[in-house]
Amino acid sequence: MLWKAKQICHPVWQYLNQPVFDRYHSQVWHPYRFWYSYKINLLEKCLKKDINSESHYTQ
Repeated sequence: MLWKAKQICHPVWQYLNQPVFDRYHSQVWHPYRFWYSYKINLLEKCLKKDINSESHYTQ
């Protein structure tokens, strides 16, 4: 249950803490659009990580 609450609260917190008057960051006011861009950014971060899952089992 706690994991699910953290999973929901993190995107909401990022939505509420967007830089409002920053010309270098774009603001997303619509919550559904923000959720879509958040999922895309999260997927890109996950794909950039270099994790060797097999290295844990070869020791």
